[in-house]
Amino acid sequence: MRRQIIQEIARSVVAAGGVDNVIRALVESTARGTGAEGCSLFTVGPGGEGVEHRLSCGVGEKGAAADRLLAPEAMRQVLKGKSLLIWEAQRDPRITSREELAKAGISSIIYLPFRNHEQVRGVMCLFFSHKRRFDREELDFLDSLAEMAGMILEMAETRDSLARDAEEARRDLARAMDERRHFLSFLSMVAHDLKSPLVAVQGYLKMILRKGSDSLDERMMTGVKRSIHRIDGMMELISDLLELSRIESGQVVAEFKAVSWEEVLSAAVEMAHELAEPKGIVVLTEIRRPLPEVFASDIRLQQLILNLVSNSVRYTPRGGRITIRAMREGDAVRVSVEDEGTGIAPDKLPHVFEEFYKGDPEATEGTGLGLSICKRIVDMHRGEISIESPVPRTGKGTLVSFTIPVGVTCSLEEKWMSIPHASGV
Repeated sequence: MRRQIIQEIARSVVAAGGVDNVIRALVESTARGTGAEGCSLFTVGPGGEGVEHRLSCGVGEKGAAADRLLAPEAMRQVLKGKSLLIWEAQRDPRITSREELAKAGISSIIYLPFRNHEQVRGVMCLFFSHKRRFDREELDFLDSLAEMAGMILEMAETRDSLARDAEEARRDLARAMDERRHFLSFLSMVAHDLKSPLVAVQGYLKMILRKGSDSLDERMMTGVKRSIHRIDGMMELISDLLELSRIESGQVVAEFKAVSWEEVLSAAVEMAHELAEPKGIVVLTEIRRPLPEVFASDIRLQQLILNLVSNSVRYTPRGGRITIRAMREGDAVRVSVEDEGTGIAPDKLPHVFEEFYKGDPEATEGTGLGLSICKRIVDMHRGEISIESPVPRTGKGTLVSFTIPVGVTCSLEEKWMSIPHASGV
């Protein structure tokens, strides 16, 4: 019988949603299971003083003021954690409104406190229309029911609190993402407006450099070269900002199709040689064939590899080596770019995928967006990216690896809706 009572309470509570529904399920199933004509549940008020009626059922609805039916001193004893059985409620001096109980047809009442972390959290009150006696075993069981009710109530309140926090966090994230999209849209507009005049100035300076060597002294030539170099840096930043805006606005999704890794790697390696050649850096490849097709953007995968190679070229000394590896790994393709460069300090590693982050704030090279864009591209393909420095095998340089899953068959719209657009923010 007792097992059935517990099972009924458990079933009712599991089916309920929200604190109020859980409380209703508790009082109704407890009343049915114990044979009580009604049940009320109270929680301790703010500051631990008094109790607050939460819900009643059956004749308990008429006895919703059960906290006020009991003399203050008796209620204080209950709130200290002592169960109280009032066998003849209509005659007991501890009941202050015996006439009210008589009208409700209540003969016996039992007050069952329940605890939370050794403190009384509330009281469950059972009403009986007949004079009800309990032996010690029955009282212990009722105490256990009350304690169980307390734990269930606490879990329900915690669940509701977490749900509210999660909903608030979701709204905050949505607002942040919306603000971010507006910010990136603004940056994109500014970058686009700057691009045309900068291209014109850059072209003019390069023409001066080509044709004005006879009329310009060495100091002027140095100034022109420095200006061209700075404009190159600004053009790189503009290009990265426009690219970031395109990725986060979803424009890149239209490029997704069945892609051959062989073709992606072939094109990327060819361009990697062009990037590395001016510094005398050797680009090596270790590709384990065959490699499967993947549903992806071939342009972005090439860009991803070239961004990593470009970083490696920037920090690898003249005559060094960069190795591009690719292999199938379970349901994904793993690609890595390893260099013999200066490496990255351990305290810098956690931040390398953040936007505008530079390991050396004084460095003039790079925009601080390259690795951030790499992470966006990998996220867009539902992959993972990681970085190690120094390389465990050699004790020097940097190793960046990423995986792209294969066999993705979802539609473009479904794919884009599932992407965490604000990843890494």
